[in-house]
Amino acid sequence: MANRKRLISMIAALSLTALIIISVFFVSERNKKYPLSEKSVIAMGTVVTEKIYSENPGTAIRDITSIINGLEDTISWRKESSAIGILNKDGKVQNKYLGEVIYDMQSLSRLTEGKFDLTVGRVSRLWNIGEENERVPSENEIEEALKTVGTDKVQAQGYTLTADDGTLLDLGAIGKGYACDLIYTYLSDTEAEGAIVSVGGSIVAYGKYNAKGDKWRIAVTHPRETDRYLGVISIDEGFVSTSGDYERYFEKDGKRYHHILDATTGYPSESGLISATVVAKSGVMSDALSTACLLVGEKKAIEILEGAGASAVLVDENLNITTVGEIEFEQQ
Repeated sequence: MANRKRLISMIAALSLTALIIISVFFVSERNKKYPLSEKSVIAMGTVVTEKIYSENPGTAIRDITSIINGLEDTISWRKESSAIGILNKDGKVQNKYLGEVIYDMQSLSRLTEGKFDLTVGRVSRLWNIGEENERVPSENEIEEALKTVGTDKVQAQGYTLTADDGTLLDLGAIGKGYACDLIYTYLSDTEAEGAIVSVGGSIVAYGKYNAKGDKWRIAVTHPRETDRYLGVISIDEGFVSTSGDYERYFEKDGKRYHHILDATTGYPSESGLISATVVAKSGVMSDALSTACLLVGEKKAIEILEGAGASAVLVDENLNITTVGEIEFEQQ
């Protein structure tokens, strides 16, 4: 049943992603629009929409799909042969990029006072939110799992990562942003005039889609009416990620349990924020910050965002909207 619900939500998301740049098409009719190649697929367990604007798109669509699928060989905890799979199983692995990313994420974890932490894997597996056996774990189970969580449980020294016995890493909070970083690097070596690629809740906007150089317009999903959008962000090149309590959740005894887990309590976050859309300098950072915002609440989120030089649209449980930084947001 859970898998069927997840498939239905993905199909719905395929339709919703068309909203992401719907206003681009209206604007483009008035200006010279570059030829467009596009594709939507399911990859990395999420909906991926690729739109490439170029006179010669070549193999870009195919290559981007391959990049996303290949990323699982590094970050998927479900694949024992992946770098994270090896680290979770053997407690040690060598991977240059992961070492750098985890070092940065440990710094973010400290800023959130441990609420955001990639070592939350054993806790997330107890809940299995979005999977067939999703459930509310017992307090004892959560207490035991939390003993394996913390920035001190994993060490990054150069290319080498080591983890304490029993500690499991889960890169779900940065994986889609990681994919966006790789896609941007790839596009920089192509002849594409512009591209916008959505990997689940993370988006990379590259170059321009028309000769006039209009900004990209990216829709922000309404957190309680997910068949429409809350507003539109306008940006030049950059990375945008959204996290929300509506993305993966289940209900039991009238209570909603979502997938954004507080690593200090082992339970879904109850910070007062229900959606955070972050524009940042990298895909990984936009992805991580959007999750961190939901974990720490509005006041601390603003402090962290300003320190990181990022901007955001934050939505609280009463649907109040707060913008942070120099962000162009048009509410619908």
